[in-house]
Amino acid sequence: MDNCPWKDLYGWGLHQGRARSSEPPCRLQMRAPFTKPPLWAERGHAAVASQAGYKEGCRFLLLCGTRAQTLLTHHGENSQGQSSVQACVSLQKERHGTQATETRHTTKINQQDPASNQPLNSHDASPPHKPRRPLETFKKVGIPIIAALLSLAAIVIVAILIKVILDKYYFICSHPLTFVPRDQVCDGHPDCALGEDEEQCVQNFSERPAMSVRLSKDRSTLQVLDQSTGTWVSACFDNFTEALAKTACGQMGYRSQPTFKAVTIGPNQDLDVAEVTGNSQELQVQNTSRSCLSGLLVSLHCLACGSGQKMPRVVGGETASVETWPWQVSIQYNKQHICGGSILDPHWILTAAHCFRKHLDVSNWKVRAGSDKLSDFPSLPVAKIFVTEHNTSYPKEKDIALIKLQSPLTFSGTIRPICLPFPDEELTPATPLWVIGWGFTEQNEGKMSDILLQATVQLIDSMRCNAEDAYQGEVTEEMLCAGIPDGGVDTCQGDSGGPLMYHSDQWQVVGIVSWGYGCGGPSTPGVYTKVTAYLNWIYSVRQVSMAYPTPGALPPSLLPR
Repeated sequence: MDNCPWKDLYGWGLHQGRARSSEPPCRLQMRAPFTKPPLWAERGHAAVASQAGYKEGCRFLLLCGTRAQTLLTHHGENSQGQSSVQACVSLQKERHGTQATETRHTTKINQQDPASNQPLNSHDASPPHKPRRPLETFKKVGIPIIAALLSLAAIVIVAILIKVILDKYYFICSHPLTFVPRDQVCDGHPDCALGEDEEQCVQNFSERPAMSVRLSKDRSTLQVLDQSTGTWVSACFDNFTEALAKTACGQMGYRSQPTFKAVTIGPNQDLDVAEVTGNSQELQVQNTSRSCLSGLLVSLHCLACGSGQKMPRVVGGETASVETWPWQVSIQYNKQHICGGSILDPHWILTAAHCFRKHLDVSNWKVRAGSDKLSDFPSLPVAKIFVTEHNTSYPKEKDIALIKLQSPLTFSGTIRPICLPFPDEELTPATPLWVIGWGFTEQNEGKMSDILLQATVQLIDSMRCNAEDAYQGEVTEEMLCAGIPDGGVDTCQGDSGGPLMYHSDQWQVVGIVSWGYGCGGPSTPGVYTKVTAYLNWIYSVRQVSMAYPTPGALPPSLLPR
C-alpha cells in the first residue's frame, strides 16, 4: 500500500526575486511524508518541504498556471533537467513573453488517488492562444448579431405591411377567423358569426320625446316643463341646490361641473315662476301655491364655452387662427379630410350626417383638433357616430350628426368648446355670421386648403332663399340660408359639417354647413342645418349615450339599421 498520499502545498512563490504571492501562478502537489528534500527545497523552499515531510521515493507534481503542468521526480527535476522553479519560470515566460505573470483562475480536476481516495485537485492544461483582434471579433460575433436583427426587423415590417393591407381591404372576424370585404361591412347583414362587422358602425338615432329642461337666451335662465299642464315655467332660485343643477345639465347631456347664480326677474318675463325639485334623473315643477318668495331666477351654465383667445379681424376667405376658432376640427377617413366639425364638450363633436353616407365603419374615422393646419395636428380615435334617420326621398333633410370620442379632450388655448344656441334664439335677416373651413376656395377647381380659412356672411331670409331664381322651396324650416347678396363668399366642398357661428355674449353654433348649388353664387347661397331645430335630438343622444356607454348596451331602437 502506497504510504505517500497527495498533499496540496499553497502559498509558495516561484517568481525569482519576489516575495510569496497570495495567489501563486504555480501550484505544487506532493506525496508525503518525505525523507529528503528535493532540489527545489534546497533552493529556497525548505520551509515548504519541511512542512510537507519529504520521503525518499515519493513523487510530486508541479502545476504552473492553469494551462501547463510538469511531472517531476523526487529530485525535483523534469526530463530536461530543470528544477521545479526553473520549469515553472520557463513555462511562465513561454506564455507571457519575457516575464512570468500571475494567473488567478484554476479549475479542479475531479480525480482521486486510488490509495487514499483524496482528490488530486490538478488543473486543466490547455495550450496558450493569441487574443482575437477587433476585426476578427466583429466578424465572428458582430456580423451574426446584425444579421439576426435585420432579419427580425424584416419580419416585423412584412407583418405590419400585411396587416395594413388586410385592414384596408378586409374586416377580420375573430371567432372563427374570417376575412370580410370592406364593402360588406356595416351593410345591415352580419357576415361574422358573432356579428362583429355590424357593431362598430354609424348608428341611426331616432327622434325622442322632448326634454323637460332648457336654457333661455335671457341670461341663460333655467326653464322646466310642467308635465301636468304641458307648459314651461322659469325655475325659482329658492331652495335650488347644486344637485339640482347637475340633474338639469345631465338631462341635456353635460358631464361637467355646472355653475349657477341668482338673477332678478326681468321686465320681459312672460313665464310663470315656480320652485323645482327632482331626483337624480330629472327635474320636476313643485306644485305648490306658494310663489317665488325671493323673486329670483336660476341662471345656469353647464359648461364654459364660446370664448376664443382672439377675435376675428378679417373677412372674405382669409386665413384664420385656431386661437380664434379653437372648437374647429377636421373629420378624416383613412387620414383624408372629409368634413369639418365643432367641439361641443370634451366628448362630443357636432357635424353633418351626409359626411358619413359612403363610409359607415367607425374604426377608420378620426378627428384632428388643436391646429389651423390639416397636416400637423394629432388624430383622435372615434368611439361612436350617431346620425338622424336618413330620409331617402329627401336626403337634404336632417343633416346632423354627433361624434363621440374614445377619450375626452383636454381643453387649452387651441382646444375649446363652442356653445349651443338657446332654443328661443331667433336671428333676423342680415344678422352677421361667420363660417370657417378647409374647403375648396373655388368651385370645381384647385384643391383643399391646408390652412384654415374664415369669412363673414349674413343671414338671408328664407323666402328669398326659396325664390324661383334660388332654391325654389327646397329650404325647409329646419334649415338656414347664409351668404352675401352679391355672391362671392360662401362655403364649398370640404367645409361640410363646419359651424355657422353667431356672436352675442359668446360664440354659438347656429348652423351646420350642409348643401348648396355651386359655391358663392349670388342667388344660391349656402344652406345650413338649423341647430335650434335639433337641440332636443342633441340632448337625447348625449343623455342616452351616458346611460349606455358601450355599443352592446344600446337598446334595440338605437341599433344600426
